[in-house]
Amino acid sequence: MELVVEELESLKRKLDITIPKEVVTERIDNAYKELSHQIKMPGFRSGKIPRNILEKQVPIQSFTNMFQELLQEYYEKALRESGIVPVGAPEIDNSDFQNVKKDNPLKFSVTLDIKPEVKVNNYKGLKVEKVDIRIPDEEIQTAVDSILATYGTHEHHEDDHKAEKGDYLTVDFEGFHDGEPLENGNAKDMVIRIGDNKMIKGFEDELIGHVLGEEFEAKALLPANWNNKISRVRIPVPGSKDKLPEDVAVFNVKIKEMKKLDLPNLTDDIIEKEGFDSAESFRRGVKTKLQSMYEQREEMRIKEEIFNKLVKDNPIEAPEGMVKSELKFMLEGMKFQIEQSGMKLEDSGFDEEKAKDEWHDKAESNCKGYLLLENIASLEDIHVSQFDLEEEFKSLASQSKQKPDDVKNRMMANPEVIKHTSSKILGRKSLDFIYSNCEFNFVETLTAKK
Repeated sequence: MELVVEELESLKRKLDITIPKEVVTERIDNAYKELSHQIKMPGFRSGKIPRNILEKQVPIQSFTNMFQELLQEYYEKALRESGIVPVGAPEIDNSDFQNVKKDNPLKFSVTLDIKPEVKVNNYKGLKVEKVDIRIPDEEIQTAVDSILATYGTHEHHEDDHKAEKGDYLTVDFEGFHDGEPLENGNAKDMVIRIGDNKMIKGFEDELIGHVLGEEFEAKALLPANWNNKISRVRIPVPGSKDKLPEDVAVFNVKIKEMKKLDLPNLTDDIIEKEGFDSAESFRRGVKTKLQSMYEQREEMRIKEEIFNKLVKDNPIEAPEGMVKSELKFMLEGMKFQIEQSGMKLEDSGFDEEKAKDEWHDKAESNCKGYLLLENIASLEDIHVSQFDLEEEFKSLASQSKQKPDDVKNRMMANPEVIKHTSSKILGRKSLDFIYSNCEFNFVETLTAKK
């Protein structure tokens, strides 16, 4: 094998590889011998078909799989000989394969990104501020009330009651923008709890103060990039007779029903259904769940801080191909989230080209972090096991409401996806290691709810 390594950029190399003519000839001969036993041709016994007849029927260029295997074999040999560790998928130029001939060498070239030289400093014993979370009694009670709400009953308000935060309203509405009906902007018998903020910005606030049976206009802010436009809205001044800004919608609303939630007392029956044996253990369980939730959130915040610190304190260059791959996965992830929400991609206002520009720096930072964490994993003998991958499949299946085996089979069929997933898992495990070795400075006690 002849190998020439060309440095194109600091992290980009080109490998010019020549496969010896004797190897090419041997593989072609073997391929025709195997073919002679596989096909049937009138007048000839199996394995006895003359070579010149076979070559007329099946040209050399037809042995696609054989040449692909040969290419892969010599690409791997070239990596071993050069000591190059590639990052991302290589770009292969095998145009010479179109004119391959027996008794001739075969040339191809591979352009690839390589890993930068990485040396991480001071990743053990990092001094990090950590919030000492204490859950206030009022937040525990709010969580208890939220559980009790599932056992509560809805009672009608008096007819003259004015809608307020917490009320459950059944409404009909029709939405318009600039006098034209809004797509998906109308509903019949929709139940809305004022304060849940599940409607577009400002809509629920516009319901406050109105009474049962009343018909009225409500103004609300349309989401940013609605209808694939850049939002230019401002909140209208209440009572203003001026023309509405372009991105504010007007809704004709009718209140058909107005109810309040009647919370039950915390009975032994409810306590038992929630899996506890006393009111005290029930409240303690609620507090423990809240505490765990906020502590997990604080841990995630600290790990993000550690990740950013690693990137800042250990400047390295991220390979271009790796950044492109990360950006691709970020974009695909956003598309998946939009589709999971039930919204069509074309209706979401998601601009892929704009996102590429806006997210490029983040993708680059992510890649630098992955390389640094991979280096730490190597130093600390941290690996991704099959168990880690299986747990990831289960987690992704739960998030997307699919079967774990379906997720596993789809991901395993794509080497790029598995490689990217393994890199993420390795990064998480390395971050766990760094986190477990931090020196925490607990800051002034703060309540969890701000």
